[in-house]
Amino acid sequence: MRRIQLICGTALMGLTLLSTEGCKRKEKLDVGAFQEVAEDNARAEAEQNFLGDATDNQGEQAGPRRIAGVDSTYLPSCATITYDSSQRRLTIDFGSQNCLCRDGVYRRGKVIVTFSGPTWPAAGSRAFITTDSFFVNDNQHIVQKIWFHEGLNTAGERVIRDTVQLHRIITPNGTIQWSATRTFRQTQGQNTWQRWDDIWFITGGAQGTSRRGNPFTTQILDPLKIVGSCIFRHPVKGIWQLSTQNRTVKINYDPYNNEACDRVASVQVDNQAPVNITLN
Repeated sequence: MRRIQLICGTALMGLTLLSTEGCKRKEKLDVGAFQEVAEDNARAEAEQNFLGDATDNQGEQAGPRRIAGVDSTYLPSCATITYDSSQRRLTIDFGSQNCLCRDGVYRRGKVIVTFSGPTWPAAGSRAFITTDSFFVNDNQHIVQKIWFHEGLNTAGERVIRDTVQLHRIITPNGTIQWSATRTFRQTQGQNTWQRWDDIWFITGGAQGTSRRGNPFTTQILDPLKIVGSCIFRHPVKGIWQLSTQNRTVKINYDPYNNEACDRVASVQVDNQAPVNITLN
């Protein structure tokens, strides 16, 4: 909630907005509410990155699946992978009980990928990704998205267009709604089978509604950098800007300028001082 006060004389300490001269009208921001919006967007974004990475990692072939290996992006041994060649359908099943993944996140339920067009990952191939009773840290994620493999650009980089039609996260404190159109560009690791040397950059934007029911839109200002060797699916670098309730919120995934593999980001509301947070 926001509290509005009339203040005469010197300015109060804290996060306030100056709106008049002389006897000044002050509005104290509920910074926590804006941090929550930023966290909600980041939560959806990180799981989208995981789903895309898992799909690309497993691929569309009948050979051995990448489970319980040394690579940081291998799925855990509690996951079961099946591929139906007649339906061109890949199913990643984390089981009915929480399965601890390498990124420290508990997942259960299924991720279902249906391929069309050329065999993934050939240029022009598509992957339609949905979920079935899928939970992340006990919050249900309902997802419907399309990955379209555009092929290589003139620099020899893989380009994937990501269209998130629906991402609903049901939490005890409310439901997050999220959709996005993003472009993934792989600048390193496209010529090797392992994932630890992969580097991706993400551009684009999103829109949604926070757990408190506040609508927001986002735009990536500085491309988000995803490093395959990092167990977390949050970017190690990049900035996006979020607009909500006539406020501008920026999240910086690299507040220390060291591209660390961590979950630390800074959130800045309007022109206030940035506040560091740890993302889920």
